[in-house]
Amino acid sequence: MSEDLYASVNGERLTVVRLTVGNIGPWIADVDFEGAPSLAGRVTLKIDKLELVGTIVATQSGAHGLQRRARIIAGAGAWADPVEAKQYHNDAGVKAQLVASDAARAVGETLGSFVPVAERIGRDYARQTGPASRALEGVIGGAAWWVDYAGLTQVGPRPSAPLEAKAYRVLAYDPRDQIVTLDVTDPGAVKIGSVISEGLEGPRVVRSLELRLTADELRVLAWVGGTELAHGPLTSVIRAIVQRTTDTVLHGHYRYRVVRMAGDRVELQAIRKIVGLPDLLPLSFMPGIPGAHAELAPGAEVLVAFVEGDRAQPVVLAFAGKDTAGFVPVSLTLGGAAGSPAARQGDMVEVTLPPAAFAGTVNALPATGVITFSAPKALGVITGGSTKVRVSS
Repeated sequence: MSEDLYASVNGERLTVVRLTVGNIGPWIADVDFEGAPSLAGRVTLKIDKLELVGTIVATQSGAHGLQRRARIIAGAGAWADPVEAKQYHNDAGVKAQLVASDAARAVGETLGSFVPVAERIGRDYARQTGPASRALEGVIGGAAWWVDYAGLTQVGPRPSAPLEAKAYRVLAYDPRDQIVTLDVTDPGAVKIGSVISEGLEGPRVVRSLELRLTADELRVLAWVGGTELAHGPLTSVIRAIVQRTTDTVLHGHYRYRVVRMAGDRVELQAIRKIVGLPDLLPLSFMPGIPGAHAELAPGAEVLVAFVEGDRAQPVVLAFAGKDTAGFVPVSLTLGGAAGSPAARQGDMVEVTLPPAAFAGTVNALPATGVITFSAPKALGVITGGSTKVRVSS
């Protein structure tokens, strides 16, 4: 390796460096040492003037003969480590940064800037046992996240900037894989978000890169495909395969908002367009209680499920709770008695008085008979009712 391209880990000289930097997640460096130094834990990788702080992965590092090889992962290298299940609740909305900070702290990572899609994620959040990265991704709403060269985890839009023409030279470009091979003198010149214009038909943005440093050369392989949220060429392919195997069925419940009633069915609008589901109309109910049906208020929230995961069988499965907008429906039918109104305690009602049998005295004379009323209807107020069943006034 040329003295001009000196690379080391904590001062221990390297012969080979292969640094992979993705658009999402931590960077990874595979390094070969000149000798077999005993290094572990947090280290600083230097490639010329470029410095990167990461952690040696003990299970993927070791020495053979007189040479040591190691894998270094950005920061604490711990976003793949598991965190325990934890529940969060806040009536004002759980803060995304609180959940993310807890996950980071649990595995020893450190957050830098934090710009999720939404500051709060709802009144409740259930963190599942599993990788800390899943807890992070679960609350940032699809925003990009990565571990920078200083070892800090950043969340939010990745900056983009033109790459100076003098900083690189295009050696090759494969339009099938959308990979540009670059000759550079400064290992830190090309970054995620760098815009390459010279040597290509049009400007392309670097979404992931691989820096290869040997005794003979320094090369950067830059992937210029995908969007600002793309993971990288290999990861994107794997994710696409996994998604393709699971996208034939729709699991879970999806939030919708009532637009209007259409007879006994309802027309709905999807609340989160990012989920990728369309508005639904008209849709039938499948409530959790037999003999019940409601005329829902416009704007009320409902949950829609797909029976057996079948996209052809959407049904309204659940309705707004007492503390949610649209809890009180326009009307509620119980027991299938459509058209038969119900009365509540305190309601004014009209009753029909039936003929009444009479036995007694009239003017001190014994008498029996039937009393009929010239106006058989009367008004009254219901004064009693069930202590277990209540209805809104």
